[in-house]
Amino acid sequence: KIVALVSCVALLALVFSCGTTGGGGGDFGTWEWKGDDDSNNGGGSTITLTEEKQGKTPVYAFSGNITNKWEYGDVYMKAIPDPATLEALKTTKGITFKVIGDGDKYSVKFLTSDIKDGGYFQFVFDTIKGQAITVAVPLEFFMQPPWAKPVGSIVNTELIEGIEFQTQHSGSPGPFAVKFFDLKNYTSGVPKLTSAEEKANANAAKAAAGAAPVAVGGDLGALDLVLVDNFEYGDGYQGNITDKRLFNGYKIAKGDTFTLKITYTASRDLEDVVQVGLVDTTPAANYWKWLVDEPLQELPKSKAGEAVSATIKLTATTGATAASQAANVLSFQTKGEGKQGSKGSGKQKAVTFKFTEFVFTKD
Repeated sequence: KIVALVSCVALLALVFSCGTTGGGGGDFGTWEWKGDDDSNNGGGSTITLTEEKQGKTPVYAFSGNITNKWEYGDVYMKAIPDPATLEALKTTKGITFKVIGDGDKYSVKFLTSDIKDGGYFQFVFDTIKGQAITVAVPLEFFMQPPWAKPVGSIVNTELIEGIEFQTQHSGSPGPFAVKFFDLKNYTSGVPKLTSAEEKANANAAKAAAGAAPVAVGGDLGALDLVLVDNFEYGDGYQGNITDKRLFNGYKIAKGDTFTLKITYTASRDLEDVVQVGLVDTTPAANYWKWLVDEPLQELPKSKAGEAVSATIKLTATTGATAASQAANVLSFQTKGEGKQGSKGSGKQKAVTFKFTEFVFTKD
């Protein structure tokens, strides 16, 4: 465990003021930083925490990999306050912190004891790959997610137990890397960026805009894909690959061509051939819009443990609606026999494809 103690004056108390910024006095406190994975839910996501230095300031660097072994696979980065810092949070007006991210979105949450379903008040923010930026979040900006059981219109600060950061590609496989430092609590005034912080953020965005684009795809190595029962909406089993490495933030455009080279085995005998295609699964695409013409590319029907190797070409006949992972998906599906008299289920169980080779490139 790593405990952060940041001081800019003689230590007179465990919570102290380090001067003022645009929103009033921001207080550094004493925080214990730790990372949690999804193993309690049967997941396989990983997270590692190391302490670095930004000058004399401790920096808490989290990295690892998200998997969809658990449907909602994810990791959680927590800052747990000591008693004095926790007491100060009861009168919080908001927080600021610095973050060096990987270009993905993250959320920051107040963990409160009145919420039992995980639907904590949160704020979603962008990061800029490899660049340090400052994020300022007034208390009023925190909202519960739409699926949560409402407990009020604003955070009950009397019930705060800590602060948590979370990735925003839950259930979508792929690596992540993010660093946090200079976490401040504001008990007077509304937190906002100083002119220096605004300038630094603008310079970070400018630097990122000038960076070379990341290549699409590459060698994803060994991975597992579960094709789940999809009889409620279709006539077979379906597995979608949303690994962030697949497109690296690229938005599929009409006319794009891709090459997929794979070797895999299925965990059970298949009832039919396997179809492969690119799809947009966002609300803007009505949750399912093929980006390639049908009929889809096909892989042979195989028996359990039988190795299948193939190289296929995919040509986009329409573009994705966004650059998000959900809008640029590689889908595998195979038809199966439904169980008579049982709506929404198949006669067989879900099937797992174990890929020993998975190379995806843009031509």
